Amino acid sequence: MGDDMLGRGLRLLTTLSRHPEGLGVSAAARAAQLPVSSAHRLLARMTDEGFVVHDSSARTYALGLRALELAHGFHRTPAGFNHLLGPMRQLAERTGLVVIAGILDGDQVLLVRSVQGSQHLQLRSDEGTRNPWHATSMGKALVAARPEADQERLLAGPLPRSSPNTLSDPDELRAELARVRELGWAEAEEENERGVRSIALCVPATDPDGGPPQLALSLGATVVLTGREELHAMVPLLRTTAREAAAYGR
Repeated sequence: MGDDMLGRGLRLLTTLSRHPEGLGVSAAARAAQLPVSSAHRLLARMTDEGFVVHDSSARTYALGLRALELAHGFHRTPAGFNHLLGPMRQLAERTGLVVIAGILDGDQVLLVRSVQGSQHLQLRSDEGTRNPWHATSMGKALVAARPEADQERLLAGPLPRSSPNTLSDPDELRAELARVRELGWAEAEEENERGVRSIALCVPATDPDGGPPQLALSLGATVVLTGREELHAMVPLLRTTAREAAAYGR
């Protein structure tokens, strides 16, 4: 029973993390696939503990400060990708662009680290954000490096369109993944968000068993400030950063 309640509580916290604007009890219960009575009881307990805050006027629940403590605690652990920050900061300083690290989680790319650049117009790249793999340069880089069976499973969809430029046809994406493997890096041209372009490549795998890369690095730019060819010219810098990140992680 205790383990079941713990799992339900964690599902509620995960649900709230995806709705920063807050949710009412019924909506949170529905999203977490829980009975309303259970959700209400768990939300009340987590509010008492500081992991959740309750807005009595809006009658909604959202993540509290204790959840932020967990996030900061994770980043201080060996699994928190701290080794990426040094190389990422250097790249952000050299290019002026935002540098983002992400992993493939199911059919989405999860942003695990980001470092802002110096350009006056910066992209939003909050850690913990999820995006469809096929609409991002990091997703395409990571999927292109995976075994064919994994690729075909992801190509079977769903493949929602995030913008008019999103590739959603499996055959077109299959050709795009082949291109990524040939070049060694991927790009997204206003595919996940209008006005945004990016390049990405995988951090070399350090798995002694020779598994596929699990992490990608990306440079993101606005189309009004950084041209496509200008961004392409930064691939060698991104590749150097990826090698440095792999070395730091050993």
